[in-house]
Amino acid sequence: MKRKPTDQTEREELSITSKKGRRLATNADQPRDPEDPSRRSFLGKVGGVAAVAIAAGSIPLEPLVGGRHSVAEASVVSYDSTARQAANFDYRTSTAQAEDINVGVRPDNGDARTFADFSGNYSKALVHDALGVPNRTSWLSLRNALTSGRFIDFESMIVGTPGGGPNSRENGPQVSLAFDLEGRDSHATVEPPSPSVASAQTAAEQVEHYWAALLRDVPFSDYPNNGTVVQAVLDMNRLSFLQSIANNEYPFPVTPQNLFRGQVFVGDGNVQGPYVSQFMRRSFP
Repeated sequence: MKRKPTDQTEREELSITSKKGRRLATNADQPRDPEDPSRRSFLGKVGGVAAVAIAAGSIPLEPLVGGRHSVAEASVVSYDSTARQAANFDYRTSTAQAEDINVGVRPDNGDARTFADFSGNYSKALVHDALGVPNRTSWLSLRNALTSGRFIDFESMIVGTPGGGPNSRENGPQVSLAFDLEGRDSHATVEPPSPSVASAQTAAEQVEHYWAALLRDVPFSDYPNNGTVVQAVLDMNRLSFLQSIANNEYPFPVTPQNLFRGQVFVGDGNVQGPYVSQFMRRSFP
C-alpha cells in the first residue's frame, strides 16, 4: 500500500517528481514562479512560429498582452500645445474665409427645356423606351432627388436598363451634394455648360468622331496620302463651327497633319510635332 504524504512539503516534493522517478526540484532547491495563466492562454492562441519565438525569449510577451512594462518610451520635443491649437484654428479659419466664394447658380445649356422628352439630357441608368428615349417619370425622379438632396429620394429613383429591367444603378449621384474640407467647395468653381445637342459645336464633334472611327486602322504615317483622310479634311473644313469665331477647340484649317488634334486655345502647341500613338511596339526575341 502506498503511503500518503504526511505534510505539505512532502506533497510538493512528490508533485515535482518526474515520471522516471527523478526528483526535479523542491522549494528549497529552486524558487518556483507561479504559472502565468495569461501567458499560457496567449501561447495557445498564437501560431506555431510565433509561439516558439516567444517561448525562446526573442519576442517579449508583455508588450503583446499589455503587461506592466508594455508602455513604449520615446523622447519628445516640448512644445506649447495651447499655442499649436490656436494657430491651427486660426489657419483653418482664415483658409475657410478665403474660400468662402459664391459664384451663384451656374446656367445649363437649356436642353431640358428645349426637348420635352428629355432625349437631350443625361439619362444614364434610367428607364428608356425601345428607341432610347428616357422615361419621363424616371427622369423626373432623378431631378427630384438632386433638388431635394434627401437620401430617401435617391433611394426612390426609378432606374432600369434601356429595356426596362431593374439591373441599372446610378453611380454615386449624391457626390455633388458632398462637402470636402480640402480645397474650395465644388460649387465655388466655374465651368461652362456643355454645348447643346442641337448646337454646331456638338455637330462638329460628332462628325469628327465618325471620321475617326473610319480611320482607326490607318497608320498616322499614311495620313498624307490616304484618300479617306483627304475626305475627312474637306468635310471638317466645311463645318460652320470650325469656321466661326467661337471655335477654340479645333485647328483651322484642318490638314492631314492636324486632323483629330484638339487645342485648348489657338497656338497652345497641341498641334505641333508628329502624331504619337497610344500603342507602343517593341521587338522581342
